[in-house]
Amino acid sequence: MATSATEPDAMTAGHDIASNTEDQRRRRARRTALVLGAVVVAVYLGFLLSGVVGR
Repeated sequence: MATSATEPDAMTAGHDIASNTEDQRRRRARRTALVLGAVVVAVYLGFLLSGVVGR
């Protein structure tokens, strides 16, 4: 029995869900890395400025 082109296969649908979950995890990981990077840069600049202003 042939399936129509509009019906998703069970494996394809499962792959799409897994792919969406992976994409969300990648976005969250990237956002977390960017936020932590910004915090590190802010702390670094704070130390630099405190050394310059403290003289």
